[in-house]
Amino acid sequence: MNPESLQRIDGFLTSSTQDLFRANGIDIAPNSQKRADVDSPLTATIGFTSPNLRGLLVLTLDRGLAARSLPPNLGKEKPGDVIVADWTGELSNQLLGRLKNRFHATGIDISLSTPIVFMGKEMRHFTNQSPIHRMLFFADGRVLVELQANFDRDFEIEEDSEDLEPSQPEGEALFF
Repeated sequence: MNPESLQRIDGFLTSSTQDLFRANGIDIAPNSQKRADVDSPLTATIGFTSPNLRGLLVLTLDRGLAARSLPPNLGKEKPGDVIVADWTGELSNQLLGRLKNRFHATGIDISLSTPIVFMGKEMRHFTNQSPIHRMLFFADGRVLVELQANFDRDFEIEEDSEDLEPSQPEGEALFF
């Protein structure tokens, strides 16, 4: 994969993460490669696949940040672990949905799996030896977004195509 495709992925990850948290009332900024020492981290992982790209997205964030981003109908004074964990899974789902829209604009259509959420400080994450491995930090290291993916030979991410049908607007519900 060429450097331009990797830069596009980084741009997709950065803009999608910032847009997601901004939509939930929190402005976060990317920062240097450092992870904060977080007391109660939550991690959600969600897979994706397409005919020529497959992988997973990992979202790790501080419990306090996850709780502050809860929608008003869920955000109690002290939300329980189950609600915050469920919301973290939903954040990973929405983040991958935003990435899906950005990939769609380049002609790549991905399908999403369902998220799985873990909580705890002593967990260790072993990365796959994937050809694409991007790791970005936000909010002074309290948010980590990681993308691991495999791709078919000669796969590249092209510029946005104006010939494609637009994807569903972010934040809009789809009922079926």
